[in-house]
Amino acid sequence: MKFREKTFWDMEKQSISYVSKNESVWIANSVIAATTTFLVANEKELALAIKAQENNNPGGHVAQKNQSLKTFIRKVYKLRRKLSYYAKRNGDKVLQNDVDIPESDLLSISENGALLKCNSIITRGKEYLPLTAAYGVTAEDLDTLTTELSKIEQMYPNIGLITNDRKSAGRSIKDLIIEARNLLDQLDDAFEGMIEDEDFLNGWFAIRKIKGRHKNRGNDKKGPSTDAN
Repeated sequence: MKFREKTFWDMEKQSISYVSKNESVWIANSVIAATTTFLVANEKELALAIKAQENNNPGGHVAQKNQSLKTFIRKVYKLRRKLSYYAKRNGDKVLQNDVDIPESDLLSISENGALLKCNSIITRGKEYLPLTAAYGVTAEDLDTLTTELSKIEQMYPNIGLITNDRKSAGRSIKDLIIEARNLLDQLDDAFEGMIEDEDFLNGWFAIRKIKGRHKNRGNDKKGPSTDAN
């Protein structure tokens, strides 16, 4: 959530709290009451949109995926070393060539490329069971690596959906703030044009932080309605 959006939301909540506490001043006016009801509904929708955006922050998910990938690559690299040891001892140049990739390369190439290489090493490990049992290669370990590979591959589309949800929430926030600004501007006019309680008006415009309005009404120097935020 952007700082300007949070600042506006805080101001909107303060404005609603103020009119609620001073309901007796305006409640008899049906048009003001209707606009206030719309504003309250807007704030509730805005709160839900902000919550949705915060819950769908992809940053933590991306960090988790990167760490999972790094840990997974380390495990596959250890398998690669076992297979390489077997290949060198038994003169299997084909296997040695298939699994001959440094860990640094697995960590530096593209994510898709790394996963393809890892899958190839796991597949070769399965093909050489049980010949490599004495070298520490087990079916259980290979099954575990296969499962981990599948989970990591599934993380990307999930992160993509999270990012899309976050973008959608961002658009909702933008639209709701535009609507709220319009409603608050209507109340600025309504209160100053239809309410005579000076204390109430002073309090309202103090919260709204309107430049050039009501502050100098005693000197009749009204300026344009401009949100400080």
